[in-house]
Amino acid sequence: MSFQELDLRAYYDSGKDDILNDFYIPALERSKEYRRLAGFFSSTSLAVAARGIKGLLKNNGKMKLIAGAVFRKEDVDAIREGLESPSKIIERLAIDDFDSIEDEFVKDHVSALGWLIAKDKLEIRVAIVEDQNGAPLDMLSILRRGIFHQKVGIFTDTDGQMVSFSGSINETARAWIENIEEFKVFRSWIDAEHEHFQSDYEKFNRYWHGESKRAKILEIPQAIREHLIQMAPDDINTLNLEWKPRVKKIVELRDYQLQCIKNWIEHGCRGFFEMATGTGKTYAALGCVKELLKKYRRLAVIITCPYAHLIEDPWLKSLEKFDLNGTKAYGSYSQWEDRVADAILDYNNGYSDRVILLTTHDSFYSTQFMNAVQKISGDLLLIADEVHGLGSPERRRGLLENYTFRIGLSATPNRWFDDEGTKVLTNFFGETVFEFTLKEVIKAGYLTEYEYHPHFVSLSSEELEEYRKQTKRIARNYMINKERRSELYDLLCIIRQKIVVNAQEKYRIFEEIINSQSDLSMCLVYCSPEQIDSVQDILNEKGVINHRFTARESIEERMALLKGFSEGAYRVLVAMRCLDEGVDVPATRIAIIMASSGNPRQYIQRRGRILRKFPRKEKAIIHDFLVIPNISEESDPELFQLERKIMRRELRRYEEFAKTSVNYLEALNLMYPYMDKFGVYGGDMRG
Repeated sequence: MSFQELDLRAYYDSGKDDILNDFYIPALERSKEYRRLAGFFSSTSLAVAARGIKGLLKNNGKMKLIAGAVFRKEDVDAIREGLESPSKIIERLAIDDFDSIEDEFVKDHVSALGWLIAKDKLEIRVAIVEDQNGAPLDMLSILRRGIFHQKVGIFTDTDGQMVSFSGSINETARAWIENIEEFKVFRSWIDAEHEHFQSDYEKFNRYWHGESKRAKILEIPQAIREHLIQMAPDDINTLNLEWKPRVKKIVELRDYQLQCIKNWIEHGCRGFFEMATGTGKTYAALGCVKELLKKYRRLAVIITCPYAHLIEDPWLKSLEKFDLNGTKAYGSYSQWEDRVADAILDYNNGYSDRVILLTTHDSFYSTQFMNAVQKISGDLLLIADEVHGLGSPERRRGLLENYTFRIGLSATPNRWFDDEGTKVLTNFFGETVFEFTLKEVIKAGYLTEYEYHPHFVSLSSEELEEYRKQTKRIARNYMINKERRSELYDLLCIIRQKIVVNAQEKYRIFEEIINSQSDLSMCLVYCSPEQIDSVQDILNEKGVINHRFTARESIEERMALLKGFSEGAYRVLVAMRCLDEGVDVPATRIAIIMASSGNPRQYIQRRGRILRKFPRKEKAIIHDFLVIPNISEESDPELFQLERKIMRRELRRYEEFAKTSVNYLEALNLMYPYMDKFGVYGGDMRG
């Protein structure tokens, strides 16, 4: 079979071409030899280089592969100081990489290469890129300098005819997911193309024979060779090498999301989306990305959110639905510096038309992340999920003027008791361009109706005495100068709040609630750190399968817990604050709020967590706890007035929860005696 039978084009672009089926597989099926100058020596790079290799296997062909060594800065330092040899570092890093492959499809392609090695049909060499003084370069330095970045492949058919391809082929994990390739094709038998073909051919040979001035070439260490052979199957046909393009899911935005996007554009592509939890703020923001991509050929996007697990879900999953892909940039700098530098280099050099970086609020203002953002050329869009979290003095440092376009997402963008932080955010993002209240959302049928059941808790005599003691200390310190009050007064309030949050009678009422529920599946319990063990003890004693969901669990564990919860593996999740923001748990039917900070944002988000639509979920049920101190105006007028201010804030939460519930009249009647006692009256509960 000859290449001349193929209808080869001069240029391929994965954005519009089916490169695998139109180029790789037909060429490899006719090849007796395949030479590839790939990217870096890693599992994902090797897997990318092996795409379409099934055709070569069928043709009993052979392969030669060159990949660049992956050195970190500390590895290069160790080599320069004579502490470790380049071969040993390559061996150690490669074997660790192969042992940690999670993607089965990548693993199968690497295993296919191992099978070729075992059959003496594959030779691999490693290129160590060096500086002018002959010292090895780390991966980040290579990427920054653009060395070894262009890729070359050469096919040889049974007639001795050759085809080369070269261009901006991105041999990284991102490329494996996105399949981003642009390259030109040159045929050896066409006179007009022969000069370009010869350039590719000679370039590969220079590297293969160690004649390049920029790189030192090594045979792969024997340990790597043996490890790859161990990964190889006895029967090559057991591997899944049939790559299939992703089926693109078209997201249809709701009318209100389209209106949100329209408003944002009309306000100069800046502003807050003040939308109730569960209304699709993520989709609305990504709809803005799509609109900008229609207008601008190139776009860089930065997405920041409170927690790392929110990057996985909802953001990465939502990006996929919009046919977009992102690069994670959070946690330890060493874990993301290389992949972010790679993504930015591709974008700045024109190899890709977009770059999307996803980070956490804590990494967002780090020096390393801000430096990376400032290296991006062109327009930037900032999407800040739960934007109120960026208003603290530390995090607001990340609000760089580089961001041309700005979106702040939150059901409650104003910061609680922080007018200064709220003003900073408003000045940076602009005004609210779209608002969609919970009442409007439920009425429109986008969220589930809910029942609200308040439970009033009394303090024990010991708790009440301690509560009085701390209240008197608060009252005394309230009148001192503002500088000291900002420190001591807040601390005393926290100490007293813990008495309320951890009141012992809550456990009795919690047990009553558990006993009263005929079906406790899909239940969330919100606790304080001090309560979580006791709550789990009660559930365990009653044989209720449960699991804690806290900041101690890894991202992978949290994702597995949420999946198990939705599938019924756990009836109850006992959670602390990390389930307050952004986490999608639509299966939740019941929420028991044993601990609440009083911050409106927290309880509004908690309510939103359980109101999302889910199959066979007709309504949600919220159980809420409020501790009522037994203080009367006659017994202690001064303390009573202070409590009155606090009760006004606490009862505001009850009003907020009750006014949109299906049983608001019942909830109002339960609260009224306490509102009457303290002389605290809210607005119209039905408003």
